Amino acid sequence: MRASEPGTDYTRTAVALHWLIAILVIAQFSWGWWMQEIPKQPVGPRVDAFNLHKSVGMTILALMVVRILWRIGHRPPPLPSMPSWQVQAAHLTHTALYALLVIHPISGYLGSEFSGFPVKYFGMTLPSWAGKNVALKEFLSGVHLATSWMIAALVGLHVCGALKHALVDRDGLLARMGIGRAART
Repeated sequence: MRASEPGTDYTRTAVALHWLIAILVIAQFSWGWWMQEIPKQPVGPRVDAFNLHKSVGMTILALMVVRILWRIGHRPPPLPSMPSWQVQAAHLTHTALYALLVIHPISGYLGSEFSGFPVKYFGMTLPSWAGKNVALKEFLSGVHLATSWMIAALVGLHVCGALKHALVDRDGLLARMGIGRAART
């Protein structure tokens, strides 16, 4: 196998952001579902778990903003030859993931703001700008839940696509993200 050609891989920054966000999203999804099982009394452990979840969520949001800004300034490498429907599916999946990974933490943050409880970022209480609003809190909780399932489905689709390229097509696509080797020419 040969090394990748110049311009066929993502930048190191893009690769690092991809994998860091991927790890955080998977951990966050697992943590979010697990923390629902924590008893409401005593409140301490549940509050601590939710505050960590909020802090990681806001970190993901910040990393996504950096990732989007990086992407604007650095075009992705070209895709290997594949049917146009696969190219469109890849673009749609990536665009939806980017959008949802911004909408999801924003809905969580806003839901917390309207809950009437302080929002903390790794122990630091953030200024509150919204009052308690049960209807908005419930709506945003629904958005947060729905977008979590959408993200899970799209991550599953993304992983299935990556596995197809690695195991069936063997086209070296994953080498662009630092996995495996580039395909032979």
